[in-house]
Amino acid sequence: MESGSPKVIFSSVEMDPEQLESHPLRVSGIISLLLGLISVVALAGPYMWIVPILAIAAALIALRPSRIPYAGKTFACVGLGLGLFFGSWAVASHGAAEQVHLNSAKRFATDWLNCFKSGEAEFCFEMTLPEKQRRYKAVNLESFYANPAAPDDGQDAPPGEPVFSDFIEQPLVKSLLNADKKPEWEFDGAINTFKTVGLRRWTLRFRDTSGTITDPISVTLEARETHDAKNKWVIKDVVTAE
Repeated sequence: MESGSPKVIFSSVEMDPEQLESHPLRVSGIISLLLGLISVVALAGPYMWIVPILAIAAALIALRPSRIPYAGKTFACVGLGLGLFFGSWAVASHGAAEQVHLNSAKRFATDWLNCFKSGEAEFCFEMTLPEKQRRYKAVNLESFYANPAAPDDGQDAPPGEPVFSDFIEQPLVKSLLNADKKPEWEFDGAINTFKTVGLRRWTLRFRDTSGTITDPISVTLEARETHDAKNKWVIKDVVTAE
């Protein structure tokens, strides 16, 4: 009976030094993954869109062709996908929210302009006041503003607040109230928009398709965010558009 020491057999893989070497890792792939994971912050607003953009840029750097095989391509692909996903989502949701807000402003401004058709000067003026200062729900506006005792002379009005007597003396307001034919307003685009924390302002352009008001006009209005997510619009200005 033969006996002997067991032979140790090494496979070619174990003996091949090239197989034992690890590929260098591209740091840009890791950076892309990390930026992709936090790209969800892009949903907070345009000022955070830089995050998915950086995630995509880092991924493209990590995936660039190279003669030397690098590790980290999987990380880069995941970061690229996350950056594209959250970036596209943020842009789409922002655009939809902008359109909803614009439609709300356009509807309010159109309704306000239409009030001039029936000669509701007092109600039109009320819409230039903050929500808490409006009286149309509690009193007869025509009697209230016709009463000499009413504080429409500006003496008791807060500094900078609109005054009814000044409002109805504006040339454009006079034209709107005294028009022989009722104007037919058509929205002609948004001229300007401004957004800050808790406040949104639009300047909208309207054109009278009936020809009563020959020049286009611009209406500036703003709304403050409320706890019930409803827009409380206030007319800030109405002028002849340039």
